[in-house]
Amino acid sequence: MQNNKSFYQISTTFLILALLAIAAFPQANAQESMKKAPEFQVAVTSVYGFDDTVEILKSAIEAENLMVLKEINAQKMLRMVGVQTKGMMQILFFHPRYMKQIMGINKFATIEPPLKIAVMEMPNGKTMVRYVKPSYIFDRYEGLQEIGQEFDALVGKIVGNISK
Repeated sequence: MQNNKSFYQISTTFLILALLAIAAFPQANAQESMKKAPEFQVAVTSVYGFDDTVEILKSAIEAENLMVLKEINAQKMLRMVGVQTKGMMQILFFHPRYMKQIMGINKFATIEPPLKIAVMEMPNGKTMVRYVKPSYIFDRYEGLQEIGQEFDALVGKIVGNISK
């Protein structure tokens, strides 16, 4: 009887350790995958400070005959829930002429605009700019692959202003 009890204790202990290891594995993979940006995102380090980067991007958007529709102060929003961060801003932009074009080709894609650029001041003081590739957004819709490529080049040109 003692041998069966010892075997049961060892088996139970082994099973618990195996389950803990299995449970920890996805979490480790999730943490590891959060260290690198998804391939549909572009990340560029600015050569300017946070405020200058935001202003340069807004000017570059307008220089491309696009409209800055909204600036979202993510830093301020996070403070509302007790999170302290350095500068965080989202810039939403687009133009009605592109919406007209998109609507004429595939009305289902009208949910996607505006485009967005995120500007984040990192703990090391550098400023990082991120955006989702427009081709990733629009390629999922029939007939919008060319517009996606056009916007990839346009947004790349806009963001290129902060990495010169």
